[in-house]
Amino acid sequence: MSFIELEGVCKCYGPRRVLRNVNLSVERGEFVSIVGCSASGKTTLLSIASGLRQADHGSVSIGGKALAGFPRQAAIVFQSYSLLPWFTAFENVRLAVEAAFPDWTVARRNEKTEAALRMVGLGQAMAKRPSQLSGGMRQRVAIARAFAVDPEILFLDEPFGALDALTRATLQQELARLCQVAERPVTVVAITNNVDEAIVLSDRIFALSKGPEATLGTAIPVSLPRPRTAATVLHDEQAVRIRVKIAQYLTSHSSKPALHGRPEAIPSRALALEVEA
Repeated sequence: MSFIELEGVCKCYGPRRVLRNVNLSVERGEFVSIVGCSASGKTTLLSIASGLRQADHGSVSIGGKALAGFPRQAAIVFQSYSLLPWFTAFENVRLAVEAAFPDWTVARRNEKTEAALRMVGLGQAMAKRPSQLSGGMRQRVAIARAFAVDPEILFLDEPFGALDALTRATLQQELARLCQVAERPVTVVAITNNVDEAIVLSDRIFALSKGPEATLGTAIPVSLPRPRTAATVLHDEQAVRIRVKIAQYLTSHSSKPALHGRPEAIPSRALALEVEA
């Protein structure tokens, strides 16, 4: 059995079935991305995989045990940052450290918090509140908060979707580096509507068909050498084949065109936590 297992997952909102017979297996230490169009059910799927929502049918297990609520060994990063506006960057991260390590001394918590913020390049911004930070810096705080709790599992809900292209590319590299230097292997499940981002970060990619009744296609492995960047995968032959496979799956499992223009150009989503109803 894989580390994270979803079997026969179905989810309905009222009479509308959003997900149908979704099966997903993620190995320990693997980075898996789920790519799909807006309103296809990606956020709903991630919410079920992380225990934030329950499936109507099917099962979800982590480490061979049925999932009941958000796992203690996991962290999640949203597109909307989810920072408390009245707290500084330091206080936002320390709050997570206090919840994860209640038996630690104050000094040890502070040390862990500071180390996490310095790890993402915010050593000079720890005393600033979210309103004093750029969008990229806010997302760095959110990433620092996630890694500060030493997660075994990291769930990503389009964390870079609201950022400009340059900041997005920079944070993609930061995230890849943090996953590699963590004290223990980090298993990542990410959702995105950006195919190139998935290619840059992932070991395997799954395409989620257009809803309603969305389901996952066959896993597409990404064996390109690391480190990868958007520039290095732009014209790479394997990357081109992956884009084509994803485009073919999305268009063949949709009642209307899912993509416009180039295969990788999946429309962006404006909201981070929309309910795909």
